[in-house]
Amino acid sequence: MFNKYISLISVITLTLFSQSIYSQNSVQSNISLTGMVKEGEKPVEFASVVLKNSENTIVAGALTDSLGVFRLKATNTANFKLEISFIGYQTKILDITLKEGLNKLPEPIMLYASSNMLSEASVTATYNEKHTDIERTKINPSASISASRGSITDLLRSASMVQIDNNNSISIRGNSNILILIDGIPSTLGSLDGVPASLAQSIEIITNPDAKYDSEGTGGIINIITKKDSRDGFSLSSSLNYGFIDRINGDANIMFSSSGWNFALGYSGKYHIEEVNSELDRFFYSTSNSIEQKIASVQKQKTNSVVLNASKKIKNGDQLTLNFKYVNPEINNNQYITNLSTTSASISFVNRENEFHHLRNMGEAVIDYRKILKKDVSDITFRGSFSRTKGRRPARYFEDDVFVLKSLGGGHPTNYSFQTDYTLKTTNKILLEAGIRYFHRGNTFKFDTYQYDSITDEWVYNDFFSTDLTHGEDIGSAYLNLSGKLKSDLSYKLGLRTEYGVSILNIVKEDESIHTNNLFLAPFLLVKKDLSSQSSIAFSLSRRITRPSYPQINPYVNMLDKSVYETGNRHIKPEQITKVELMYNYSKNGTSFNASLFYNSISDFITQVSSLYGDDALMLTYVNGKRSNKTGVDINMRHKVSPLLSINTGGSLYYGITTGSFNGFDLASNSVMWSGNAAVNITPDKKSDLSLQYFYTSPATYPQFKTKAVHFLDIAVKRLLVKDKLSASITLSDVFNSRRWDISSDNSVYRLNNNSKNQSRVLWIGLTFNLNRMQQSKSQKRDDEGEQQGLIRIGY
Repeated sequence: MFNKYISLISVITLTLFSQSIYSQNSVQSNISLTGMVKEGEKPVEFASVVLKNSENTIVAGALTDSLGVFRLKATNTANFKLEISFIGYQTKILDITLKEGLNKLPEPIMLYASSNMLSEASVTATYNEKHTDIERTKINPSASISASRGSITDLLRSASMVQIDNNNSISIRGNSNILILIDGIPSTLGSLDGVPASLAQSIEIITNPDAKYDSEGTGGIINIITKKDSRDGFSLSSSLNYGFIDRINGDANIMFSSSGWNFALGYSGKYHIEEVNSELDRFFYSTSNSIEQKIASVQKQKTNSVVLNASKKIKNGDQLTLNFKYVNPEINNNQYITNLSTTSASISFVNRENEFHHLRNMGEAVIDYRKILKKDVSDITFRGSFSRTKGRRPARYFEDDVFVLKSLGGGHPTNYSFQTDYTLKTTNKILLEAGIRYFHRGNTFKFDTYQYDSITDEWVYNDFFSTDLTHGEDIGSAYLNLSGKLKSDLSYKLGLRTEYGVSILNIVKEDESIHTNNLFLAPFLLVKKDLSSQSSIAFSLSRRITRPSYPQINPYVNMLDKSVYETGNRHIKPEQITKVELMYNYSKNGTSFNASLFYNSISDFITQVSSLYGDDALMLTYVNGKRSNKTGVDINMRHKVSPLLSINTGGSLYYGITTGSFNGFDLASNSVMWSGNAAVNITPDKKSDLSLQYFYTSPATYPQFKTKAVHFLDIAVKRLLVKDKLSASITLSDVFNSRRWDISSDNSVYRLNNNSKNQSRVLWIGLTFNLNRMQQSKSQKRDDEGEQQGLIRIGY
């Protein structure tokens, strides 16, 4: 609690007293430049103006004042490029020649809103919250009303193709096997729920990655781009959000340039307390036994993250970039369980308490060097990365206030990679991209479990619930991309990626080693036809793979509760997907529309199943089904009704079929599922915004399980203050308190009903200090340390 208030005081102090001064280089010179930046007749305050020499190196910079005027000094007379930028506007670049004395621009520099910056149609919510094309959807956290709630998962909901349940498990078009990157790098951190929203500058949801990207992730890629932008001079910014009660998150960022180096240092913090109430009822047909459980959970989440980015442009145009991250998500979970067991002979009643403490410390380092071989023609980039997480999960179990079981242990997932990328622009305007990469991921799992013996009053080692294994996987890959134009209105991208992986799983207790290897070819094709200046149509074809994660292959038993257990499958195979997609885009005068028709076919799909364990317990595990096919459509539309009102809506609908069986369980299913959201944005004046967002996910069918619909409404109000340097917001999430998880199963062995309700209705107040932040960058692999969420929820 003390740390919580220290963090609160620190962030408040930074928020109230932060300021930004774009200082000039201390140069004694009589060469200066002044001018004005305007939008229409209105001056633009806090626009960034930088002066670059022939080597594209920043030599001076300034911010415009309240009248839109800037002043800067140069060291010599020469030809320069003057670059003017401001968030939400197109960047303007001017060629100028400076002479001795005062140089004054004769006309104001005009900036224009960036409604069509991406050359593809965009789906845009308040302040350009989201852009969509056939390859990716890009989310701007600073424009999302969900950012105040403090988690990356809240931001992802604005994309209709993304489904997130009440336990923050993520799926894209119904597939939860997603590759998660932070700045383009697979990391070891784990679930995204531990990543503060304030860490992200933007988020990419990549459904059709080209051959440059890893082939991992049959559902797609989520790339979190962290804040690392800098400006000539010095700037400091911060934000703070408080949710009633006991929820707080915020960030502080320092960005500056010195001696040709650009530096960005950022801190993000999050402290949340949440209550979860669940019920889990089971009836077993073979014995007629039943179990009814009521579970009350209290979850405390605390996360601190620090990011340091440094980059330097060298005279010949080469660039060196260094990036360091430290994140330590911590979760305390206390479960209070009322357990009623009924058999033909008796009824028993037990109170249980489970305590879980998830501790992680993740460190990551990336070094990147880009060498210009021929200016504006070819370059080569060398990159090395290292990520390691030290994780621990101590747990204690009580029955009727008696301490009966305890465990201590954890894992140490480690990733490192080396890669080289080459690009070449040919004389006939074809872009060639090629590269090679070596990637290693490894982990050591060791959990020791002890059971209390009331007779001897001693703790006895429980071998059944203890774990001791190591896992290592090496993947070598190479890729080639070609892109260009066949005609002025017809462009293409063609690529091929080859990956060969070798994996070793060592089960230490059983003295067993399992070796696997896999060769995977991932072709990529994208063709885009411009139908007019406002519309286009695009087609893509790609293949991807999901190699089993650690929870899916861990053969040891993990006790979630004395009646729910989980184990992995050491023999599970990778799943492979072939994707085909056709997209139409249209954008004109404040109205944008895009529609995608897609078909996905997965062989050996990975799914979670449950079976009877003992007389009245469930064992969850992972198996391969035969095939999963999905055919669907995504639709997104935005219409600006008037200067005061805009409407943004999107939906994803698909028909899914699965086939296969496991130990007598039929894995066949078929159903229509859809999810969508609608947003209404009201702008009564230039400084105020009112946003309403409604989210809906239809009932869904999985092998063995069915879920009910989920829906909720969020409302937010934002107001700019203090000459637009400060913004204040009020957000009410889940207005009608309707968001909950309901799942059921009825098969030949058992009947199950499970529901879970989080504290989803929360009132947030936020304060953000923000000076001219621009976006640019790249971004951890899906949960690799054992936090994969199952379908049955007990507040764990």
